[in-house]
Amino acid sequence: MRFKKTVLASVLAIGTLVGSTAASAAPYTVTYNDTMWRISQKLGISLTDLIQANPQIADPNIIWPGLTLNIPSAEVSAPDTETSASTYADQVIALVNEQRAEAGLQPLTVDQPLADMALDKAKDMYSNSYFSHTSPTYGSPFDMMEDYGIPFSYAGENIAMGQRTPQEVMTAWMNSEGHRENILNPNFTKIGVAYYNNYWVQDFISN
Repeated sequence: MRFKKTVLASVLAIGTLVGSTAASAAPYTVTYNDTMWRISQKLGISLTDLIQANPQIADPNIIWPGLTLNIPSAEVSAPDTETSASTYADQVIALVNEQRAEAGLQPLTVDQPLADMALDKAKDMYSNSYFSHTSPTYGSPFDMMEDYGIPFSYAGENIAMGQRTPQEVMTAWMNSEGHRENILNPNFTKIGVAYYNNYWVQDFISN
């Protein structure tokens, strides 16, 4: 019987920066269709900086029209080219296996079909402006694995949005119980990682 691991963990980039935030630029008034992600793209600033500059926002996915946001003037953006995205994915995998080695666990091997699926999931979240394990296009991660012909007996997923470097996203994941559980899960043997326009996806399986 196929068992589907239900630990699906997600994290927004809140409180993961080191150092101070630069002085703010002019405030921004939220419109009806805005989300924090859309605002960051519209103004050309880092989502991480935007969230950090507005600690009054309890849930960055739910903001109200007419709300005034503080807009940071500084920006440090992660690379968005395919080459940089591939490099970022490789770095995340290396960091995952470092953490597993420290915990006395076997390293995970890269599963290319799983990595391709993770990239499609990251692109889907970006293109459709959502942040969730359940895709309006593909369904759950387990649905995606089945549709992509990826066999598994045990599976899990970590997602994140807004972190700008592999180290930053790994720090956020390792500081979260659910994400850390997936990264250090002894049942997993394979991994697929993707980065796309500030969206991060880790998928884990064992056959």
